[in-house]
Amino acid sequence: MPTRPARRRRIGPTLALVLVLGLAALLAACGGSRKLTGTDLGQEPAPDFTLTDQRGQTVSLSQLRGKAVALTFIYTNCTDICPLITQHLRQAYEQLPADARQRVALVAITVDPARDTPEVLQEYSERHGLAENPNWFALTADAATLEPVWASYYVDPGAMMADDHAETDAHDAHGEHADHEATPAAGGQQLTHTDAIFLIDRDGKWRVLLRSETPPKEIADDLAILAG
Repeated sequence: MPTRPARRRRIGPTLALVLVLGLAALLAACGGSRKLTGTDLGQEPAPDFTLTDQRGQTVSLSQLRGKAVALTFIYTNCTDICPLITQHLRQAYEQLPADARQRVALVAITVDPARDTPEVLQEYSERHGLAENPNWFALTADAATLEPVWASYYVDPGAMMADDHAETDAHDAHGEHADHEATPAAGGQQLTHTDAIFLIDRDGKWRVLLRSETPPKEIADDLAILAG
């Protein structure tokens, strides 16, 4: 007598739902494990500003809502930290997936407005391979406009420019960047006033603080998370 083929056991709707929900929970757990690198700044709204970029266009932080923002402070005559930060931001941006780049903005605010005009910032952008990047904004204004911006991000322009030479000497003497004076910030965190890179999420909230020595890959990974 021929053997009847075994009947396939059908998965009931309840079991199927359990399997789907379990898979969804597993995927959510995997996504939730992606953590940001850097000093946690909480999720307070980042101070807004309205300044002028290297193209002569007005740019506000609130205008960049919907993008993950890497925000730093530079001056174009800097010979050490500022070029390093700019290079790291450019390399981080280039390491992002193509679709994520449109959800990321790189912002550098000058601490030397007397010399850093839009034209000078455009030359700086060209020098560092960022002039053609539509999501790069090198910002300036008059000192009266910039002073509250510096204060809100705990930046001391005088100390920053003076420390540029001190950092070069320290690097030559010790082979690494020296520690610098820090200023208390939101949530009791300590923010360096010389080489801070603030990462701001798409809702305009500052999330983590990075430093000039943070590798571009780590900056890119953080931006990819925030831009996602």
